[in-house]
Amino acid sequence: MVRGRKAGVSAVVGAAIGIMIFFTVMIPMWIFMQSIQTLFMDEVARRLQFEVEKLNERLDIQVTLQPPELDTFGRRRVFLIIGNRGPIEINVPTLYVESSRIGLQRITDRTYKLAPGEYVMEPINFYVEPYETVSIRAPTLRGNSFVTAEPIGPNRLPYILMVQLSNMSLGYRYVVKVDVASDPRTTKVYGCVSLNSEEFATGCKGGAEQARTASSTDDLEDLFVFNVAPGVYTVSVISQEWRGDRWAGESNVLPSPIRIIVDSNVFVKVGGSSVLEIDTPIPLRVEATQPSSMVVVRNQSDSSSITVKIPFIVSLGNNTEPVRKVRIELSTTGHGVSLTPSASSMVIERISPGESFVGYFSMNATVNDDFGGYFTYQLRFLSAVGEATSHRYDASDVSSPSVSGVFYLCKLYVAEVLKSSNSTTTLQIISCGAP
Repeated sequence: MVRGRKAGVSAVVGAAIGIMIFFTVMIPMWIFMQSIQTLFMDEVARRLQFEVEKLNERLDIQVTLQPPELDTFGRRRVFLIIGNRGPIEINVPTLYVESSRIGLQRITDRTYKLAPGEYVMEPINFYVEPYETVSIRAPTLRGNSFVTAEPIGPNRLPYILMVQLSNMSLGYRYVVKVDVASDPRTTKVYGCVSLNSEEFATGCKGGAEQARTASSTDDLEDLFVFNVAPGVYTVSVISQEWRGDRWAGESNVLPSPIRIIVDSNVFVKVGGSSVLEIDTPIPLRVEATQPSSMVVVRNQSDSSSITVKIPFIVSLGNNTEPVRKVRIELSTTGHGVSLTPSASSMVIERISPGESFVGYFSMNATVNDDFGGYFTYQLRFLSAVGEATSHRYDASDVSSPSVSGVFYLCKLYVAEVLKSSNSTTTLQIISCGAP
């Protein structure tokens, strides 16, 4: 009896110990594993968010120069344009300059904290020598690194400003001036301009000018080209007349200077109409190289087939614009023949003034008449698009829009004539259809 009681107590104690072990070891262990799992997933989510933000960083960084006229010692100071084009805030802890003269160097300790769409435009404490080129590198706190698209220097400006001057008068001298101006958005001055001349051998300046004289009818339109850095510029044009010993009497061609913001290659047209006018009809001609052709079918069966080609030339004269998408159509009328053209029209991608295009249409012709047949054809211009004006030309706008021709398909007959018992004569008869 006593032994049974002891066994029951032992079982209860053992169960209690097992339950205690479960709640003191297993449950905390399970809670710990769940906490570790939660921390791991949180870290994965944070890392994923970090990588997404890193990919969404869009930093626009440009470097330009200030003209030497702004500096007491005639030096050209680097001017920075940096902006956030992305959807999230960007932090730039510092900036580095990559110079062809001194290599990589840290140039500022300022931190740039840029909100989406925010731009900062300011000069930085770095001066460029005449034959030096520099670029700016901007690292971000998320690990990206952005650099300016092209290096820049006083003798290596990245962009071209082209000024086309039209309607010039004979005997007058025209001067086109390009000057650095203040940015109306920030009132700051930045930019630099130069020409390929000895005057700019030491580098760009705050202004440049070019002069041309309209001495013949070929000089009534001219193009003036300037090398420029990113910046804001004014373009002015004056005309002068010869006073016996000098050019004088300046007259402004423009009512006021044109203000231009340069961040790429820029083309400016001054004078005349902004729309190019082309006289019509344009000198485009459609011609057949063989207006009248003939082929002999060497088959005496009831139906003889042959493939024929119709060659042609499309030419464009001078004093006009290039044309694109020139469409030529072929139409035929058969007499005693059945025609199956491979194509009824053709498109010529481009023809420049003074050029010619040589092509052909091919078709399968079947002679149905015993005595041959023929067909007439017409090559006709349908349409084209002017490359400079985007004007759509039709048949009424060209000088020679169509050409006609005829193609004869003849049959060859062979007959033997008995002249005597010992000799025969072979006759070959060619029969052609006639219009």
